[in-house]
Amino acid sequence: MSLEKWQGRSAMVVDDSRTQQYEVTCLLQELGFGHVHVAQDGQDALDKLQQLERIDERIDLLLTDLNMPGMDGVELISNLEKNTHYRMFVAVMSGVERDVLDVIHAIADAGTLEVIGVLSKPLRQSDLRNMLQHCDPLVHRENKKWMQLAFTADDVQLALDNRQLVPFLQPKITMADSRLYGFEALVRWLHPEHGVIPPVCFVHHLEEGQLALDFFYHFLHATCDALTTLASLPGPISCSINLPVSLLLTDKLVENMIAVVQEHQLPCNAIIIEVTETTFMSNLSMSLGTLARLRLRGFGVAMDDYGTGYSSMKQLSRCPFTEIKIDKEFVHDAHSSPKKLAILTSAIVMSQKLGLKTVAEGVESEEDWRQLALLGCELAQGYYVSRPLPVAQIASWFAEWQARVT
Repeated sequence: MSLEKWQGRSAMVVDDSRTQQYEVTCLLQELGFGHVHVAQDGQDALDKLQQLERIDERIDLLLTDLNMPGMDGVELISNLEKNTHYRMFVAVMSGVERDVLDVIHAIADAGTLEVIGVLSKPLRQSDLRNMLQHCDPLVHRENKKWMQLAFTADDVQLALDNRQLVPFLQPKITMADSRLYGFEALVRWLHPEHGVIPPVCFVHHLEEGQLALDFFYHFLHATCDALTTLASLPGPISCSINLPVSLLLTDKLVENMIAVVQEHQLPCNAIIIEVTETTFMSNLSMSLGTLARLRLRGFGVAMDDYGTGYSSMKQLSRCPFTEIKIDKEFVHDAHSSPKKLAILTSAIVMSQKLGLKTVAEGVESEEDWRQLALLGCELAQGYYVSRPLPVAQIASWFAEWQARVT
């Protein structure tokens, strides 16, 4: 990826050293940045960001030192995170311990900021270039637009009635031989005015009640339609869909799911049901019965977002899972984080001993792929393989993927 999308963009350098401010400003301008603003510390940066906001100028990249007199870099990032107006990439210029950087990542990941790297002083243009090549400022601008939209349950119901909620498919690949294993179906809203809307804007309306149940059956039908459309791909191909835990207690859920799959002339093992770890423990005994019946009928059952909850071990020992999906938090950049790597390694080893397939989410780079391969992970899913795609684009993606790996 080139730096073309960064040309003319705005940046801010936060450092108490005027020499450092000047040197980093020169590097950014050499890479094509337009306005580069400077600040002495965190408070100075916040004040100047407010001034820029009043004249409708936005910062795309903020580079900050951590150890500064006055407001330090950690406090600056925390304050930026509290203000949802600020959506920018953040890079740290420091040589701090990895544990401190993990905390900064956690602060930023909770909202609208994204820490994209750590640059050692003195900065080198090659390091800055390599970091920026993996980031797209246009994506951040687009995501901010979605954050400003507010949809009601009635809006979502109307979208469902008009069949505007459709599956986009993200491929899952076997790491041993780069073969297509299947997909995850992720909902997108094809809005007549706003275009393709991501689920973060509306999915909370689809988690409980009658709307959640109606959507689930609609989405199961749509996913089966997609698998039928893709029948020419080398198979067998499966597709996973999310099932809100609240629906596990629905009367005749299993029978209705079987009827939908059979209507599309698919085997039950073509569908993998994902349940999220963080919400699973409510009504556990009754939920277990439903999951067991799904397994008996041939459906796959996956624990989604493994590692983000508090009862993982107990759930794995009691529930009839066929696979676990390791949360992207522990996958991306695990090679550079001893803590992430330890958690990732233990999850894969444990899954292997339990006879479960492991799916790593958030595989975004070749380094992520290589690390997972070394650990013996079975399946990879993430932007390194493909972003979620409309069904109509899967065939062309598959041809490109085959050319890429052969």
